Amino acid sequence: MLRNLFFTFFVGLFSLSAEAYSLKETWMGARLHMESVQRAQQGVTQREEQKSRAVGALLPTINGFANYTRIDPPSAAGFSAFTLTKQYSVGVRLVQPLIRGGAYSGLQAAKENVLLSQFQKDAQELDLFQTVISAYFSLKMVQVDVKNLESFLNLTKDRVSEIRSRTKIGRSRRGELVEAEAQLHAAESQFQQGQRDLIEAEKNFEFLTGKKVQDLPELGPIPAVVNDQFNYLDKLKKRPDILALEQQVRVSHHMVNVSKGGHYPNLDLVGNYYVDRTGILASSEWDAGIVLSVPFYQGGTVQAQVREAVASKRISELTAHETIRSAERQVSLIYQNHLRLIEQLKSIKEARMKSEEAYKLNLKDYQFGLVTNLDVLQSMNSFIQNKRSYDSLFVAGHMSYQNLEAASGVLP
Repeated sequence: MLRNLFFTFFVGLFSLSAEAYSLKETWMGARLHMESVQRAQQGVTQREEQKSRAVGALLPTINGFANYTRIDPPSAAGFSAFTLTKQYSVGVRLVQPLIRGGAYSGLQAAKENVLLSQFQKDAQELDLFQTVISAYFSLKMVQVDVKNLESFLNLTKDRVSEIRSRTKIGRSRRGELVEAEAQLHAAESQFQQGQRDLIEAEKNFEFLTGKKVQDLPELGPIPAVVNDQFNYLDKLKKRPDILALEQQVRVSHHMVNVSKGGHYPNLDLVGNYYVDRTGILASSEWDAGIVLSVPFYQGGTVQAQVREAVASKRISELTAHETIRSAERQVSLIYQNHLRLIEQLKSIKEARMKSEEAYKLNLKDYQFGLVTNLDVLQSMNSFIQNKRSYDSLFVAGHMSYQNLEAASGVLP
């Protein structure tokens, strides 16, 4: 029987540890599970195929052709070859573009778009990591808080039990028992609320990773930040969303040149090889020529496209500039708030220690009748509240550090 109990305990312990994920493991699981990253990867594939299309626009095309024509015989026909009423030709045609306005710029834009899609994919992963940070530490915060609420509930139960026994022998007033029982009901309500919050946090975690988790690993000391926020601001230059916006400006520049290409002439080399045909050229197997097309007037559509592309480029430049300024402000705020949070954590830690000491002293003094039950309850509430605040702030410190790293573009 004892062996079975130990076996069950160790199996349960192993199962618990097997479902405890670190932040990095959670993010890696989310990358494989979330559709947003998969869509971004498909975006890269899509842009690569668009580049292949742009390359194909500069390469020759080979097509088979056939035509058949019947004509009404002219009144003065004679025996000319042009009087054939049934004419046909069958062959192969090659068209090699020599000059296509904007085609080269289109190819360059397609190449830049591939790099843009890769930056966008990286930016999507960074955005997912920030979401994982929030879900991961929110779950950890709720888990810790539920444990504190459970401790609060147990302490209150013990308090009610003691006061009830003292009331029976006349050492405590009935009012003291009612006070303790009222707090017990309040503690039960808080614990139930904590359980609901825990279910919601676990569902969010499961949505991101596709996996259920029993408990998260204990957190170690909060990592120290570099004592210079400019170090984090420098990292912004390599943040994928900012790189994507700067890349979008380059793409927009090429798109302006593509639009301008509508003003340029098109020149093609055309060659035909005939398998069979009629008429006076029936014995000729091939021909080749140059086809030139020069745009004179297109209703102003090309110039409108150029102006539209220029405006789009300017929008990309403004968006990139605004995002960089916003990112710098965000990193600066997170950095300053993190330092203040660390200082706040030191203060609340002292408050937690003092309130715990006060609770223990009041509990001891109550045995000698030096304090009332209300004093004990108040010191208990103060201790639990300060402990909850400290534990939540400790988890928030880890979250703040990870948010600072993510805001500067650092992935685990």
